[in-house]
Amino acid sequence: MKIMKLISLAASLLVLPSYAIPMMQARVNPLPGTVSLTFDDGPSPQYTPQVLAILKKNHIKATFFVMGWAAQKYPQLIRQMVAEGHAVANHTNSHKDLTHLSAKQLHDEVVGAKEKIRSVLGKAPICLRPPYGKGNQRIAAYIHQQGMMMVPMGFNSFDYERRGVKKLVQWVVANARAGQVILLHDGYAYRQQTVDALPDIIAGIRKKRLGFSAICYP
Repeated sequence: MKIMKLISLAASLLVLPSYAIPMMQARVNPLPGTVSLTFDDGPSPQYTPQVLAILKKNHIKATFFVMGWAAQKYPQLIRQMVAEGHAVANHTNSHKDLTHLSAKQLHDEVVGAKEKIRSVLGKAPICLRPPYGKGNQRIAAYIHQQGMMMVPMGFNSFDYERRGVKKLVQWVVANARAGQVILLHDGYAYRQQTVDALPDIIAGIRKKRLGFSAICYP
């Protein structure tokens, strides 16, 4: 029975489009006993290097959902992410609500960002997280047609509300659990609060005996 299943799987791989193979191999959930730190809206020349330094010091691999325009403007930061073992994924070109876009606008946001990331790294991203966490069946299908998987927002840290470092740390650590994807931000607006909170978030999660793993790894 196992042999027949393997033969069936091998046969199915032969007829899959080339873009589907990396998607099948990608991990979109944290490893057992871990959480995933994810960062949206970057890269930022002010905040992303600080985030990368903290992650490196703590030996943590994360996932960066980057903006197409920012990837094009700051390619050295995208390359640094990959060089340091992090995953780079798509967060559209300019952070529009995909559910309200025309076909051309959707192409510009999804494919435009994908190609800008590809031009920097030499390979396309395999995941896309829609801005504001807004997606539907049509959007998911379109993203899949473009060789990517649509991934949800995950646990919202609400770091963009600027409630203060202490409250941010308490909120994230109190709610951290195995298998959780944690949404943070390293770009677009004022993100120093997130940077300042990150070391204590990491320490607090480790006190709960949880590890860290990246998602959207090929």
